[in-house]
Amino acid sequence: MIIMNRMTNLNTAFNPASVAIVGVGPITAGKWYLESLISSGFKGRIYPVHPDGGEMSGMKIYASMKDIPGLVDHVICCIPARFVPQLLRDCAEKGVKVVSLFTSGFSETGTDEGRQLEMDIVRLAQASGTRLIGPNCMGVYSPRVGFSFVADFPREAGGVSLVCQSGGNTIYFVRLAAERGIRFSKVISYGNACDVNESDLFEYLTEDTETDLVAAYIEGVKDGERLRQVLSKLASSKPVIVLKGGSTAFGARTAASHTGSLSGSDQVWTSLLEQAGAIRVHTLEELVDMAVTFRFLPLPKGRKVAMVGGGGGASVMATDACAANGFTLPVIPQTLSYRIRGFLDSEAGLILTNPIELNMFPEATYNIARHFLVYEGFDLMMANCVFGQHPWAIFDVWFDSFCDTILKVHKEVDKPIAVVLDSALTDQEKHFDALRRRYCHAELPIYYSMSNGCRAIDRFLRYHGKRLAMQDGW
Repeated sequence: MIIMNRMTNLNTAFNPASVAIVGVGPITAGKWYLESLISSGFKGRIYPVHPDGGEMSGMKIYASMKDIPGLVDHVICCIPARFVPQLLRDCAEKGVKVVSLFTSGFSETGTDEGRQLEMDIVRLAQASGTRLIGPNCMGVYSPRVGFSFVADFPREAGGVSLVCQSGGNTIYFVRLAAERGIRFSKVISYGNACDVNESDLFEYLTEDTETDLVAAYIEGVKDGERLRQVLSKLASSKPVIVLKGGSTAFGARTAASHTGSLSGSDQVWTSLLEQAGAIRVHTLEELVDMAVTFRFLPLPKGRKVAMVGGGGGASVMATDACAANGFTLPVIPQTLSYRIRGFLDSEAGLILTNPIELNMFPEATYNIARHFLVYEGFDLMMANCVFGQHPWAIFDVWFDSFCDTILKVHKEVDKPIAVVLDSALTDQEKHFDALRRRYCHAELPIYYSMSNGCRAIDRFLRYHGKRLAMQDGW
């Protein structure tokens, strides 16, 4: 019964009907949380709390938790650490199910006082059955109910969930992934993990029908064996991608001062994740790349790539990136070459090789791309758009027509297409962003370099290959 209540309370963390924000003032984090909930369209009741009372954003500010007239499911704590124990006593009397502690100053300080204070609040929470998220965390983003700690996070929900020990990395990941089309089911920054930890969250997400894919950033754990068991069960039902922070001696030292985490041996982590069936990545960018791949790329039948787009040196480097990750670029057969040449008014400047440097005529570009995609000798198309390598502004127009072509063949031909948008030029940001939005709207996977794209798709194929081998083994 206790376990069931604790899991029910965890569900309330993501789906609260009412929220109290304790520590709302003119220049406090509490004001930030309040404004984020309002901007995100939170569907429940909001109770700002501060001893001075008053009003903010058209809402009454209550002097204490005891003064709130209704029930409170979830409390966001933005007050100094020394006041947290009394707040938890007040929450227990109120029947609060979950408290998210933005407050820092606990075990992550490395002091005896901080560690003792964290143990004290855990005892108080366990006695009442309240679940604690944090301390030293951002808390929960759950767009289906409009619950968010950042006002500009997407309001649309999706199938990706994120379990993240770092608040800053949570914000960065959501923003990076959102601009490439990812939408989220549940996101949590859980900080020091004094109560709710990664294993609890993985266990919850295993049964969550609104989550199709789980991404995670973990700095350290206290119970490795439980994590292995829970992660294995989760990974057997849906893809799990893990970024382990503190994988070096220096990183582990930083993790200890960040969330008070003991990172553990990198070799042990590699083995644990492999045994559990999770995919390990080493940067936040790779974590986003993998989420994008699983969300938007249909599974290719093989590794034979047709590459269209940027020519010259860009094609050479792109070919190297493909080969380095186990892909091949088959030679165009004569039969396909003859069919393509029939659509061209002139063959000047067009070399029919793979990769192919497409000319600037939209109709020819479309017919070439379509025939490439239809040809059964190719499993996957890579559309390579490299900004800044052309000397004349006319090529800006070509990028638009190239995008038109890719979107058109994507609708017409049932074969995977991956898009590479590669640019570090600040003067082309608006054009780059406009194209990114068009590809995202079509739900095409976008990568910011050919190397990143090939690496992600390679892992994607190896993941599915292992799962197929396991099924055959049964």
